[in-house]
Amino acid sequence: MHVFECRTKVARAPVHPCDQMAINSTAKATTMSGNSNPVNKALEELVEQAGVKKVVLEDHEKVVADDVWTEEREVLARELLAKDKSTIPEFWQNKYEKEAAKNWDVFYKRNTTNFYKDRHYLHLVFPDLNAQEARPRHRIELTGDDPSKPKTLLEVGCGVGNAALPLLEINPALNIVAIDFADTAIALLKKQPLYDEARVAASVCDITKDELPLTAVANGGVDFALFLFCLSALHPDKMRAAVQKVAAAVRPGGKVFFRDYGRYDQAQLRFKSGHKLQENFYVRQGNTRAYYFTIEEVAEIFEGAGLVCLENEYIRRQYVNRQQNIVRFRVWVHAIFQKPVTAPAAESIDSSS
Repeated sequence: MHVFECRTKVARAPVHPCDQMAINSTAKATTMSGNSNPVNKALEELVEQAGVKKVVLEDHEKVVADDVWTEEREVLARELLAKDKSTIPEFWQNKYEKEAAKNWDVFYKRNTTNFYKDRHYLHLVFPDLNAQEARPRHRIELTGDDPSKPKTLLEVGCGVGNAALPLLEINPALNIVAIDFADTAIALLKKQPLYDEARVAASVCDITKDELPLTAVANGGVDFALFLFCLSALHPDKMRAAVQKVAAAVRPGGKVFFRDYGRYDQAQLRFKSGHKLQENFYVRQGNTRAYYFTIEEVAEIFEGAGLVCLENEYIRRQYVNRQQNIVRFRVWVHAIFQKPVTAPAAESIDSSS
């Protein structure tokens, strides 16, 4: 399927920049792949100029290692992104925004449950989601949790359950309210063998315009909320209102967990011209979108919703594909916020923007 085939359904639609680039590249009969690809070559040059050590290659048993970031490397990455000064025409920007849910629905129809791997690490990076008996004693004492009382997690952008279902397995005292704006994702989640209606309430909800389901706000709200690689799919102008809506559903003392794409992630550096919607916001193959955050932006968004920052940091990793002899450099933002027991008023946000 052509990335922009939806263009043919609109009469006299402008030619998308990527379509024109594809036409030009076909005319030149140029085929590039692997490290001969201009984008890969540019990234390799950046790594060499910055003197980055590929530590993941030092141990043949390793496939992942921590990456070290430097100021020089950030300057080079910023300069690489600055070379692309063009943005997609307003017609396409509006179309991607209007059809955001539809494009993700198409994504799940095409990939079903096979695209994302299950997230079996969440109870480790967010210990509050772990089973009570598996959590360190000092954490239980600090939080004052009642072991006999089940906890409720609201997951925004749950997809087909790659986060929710592993958490159900690891923590029998956790119930989950799962929402996503893709109908197909929710339908697939409900067909999963581990889906249990007694513990999971999944429903279609567009966080940018719909009210949260009653299960998320009943009995004083939820104990936890999770944004896992989903806030980046929203238009930046709508992120604050979405977070504010979720924060309002969290009980005083509850926590909001966040993990998403970080600035200068290799996926961001690989975008070719014709994919940029605005600074640090891009359209992917399949017409879904992705934003790449700084920790400062994340703090501003969540603290603006009346939450207190407990953790907020970059996670930088090197991954190696030894068959292809390629090292990939990934960047994420990991953060935890808490709703004060006496919550301050959140910033006023116009949800219609």
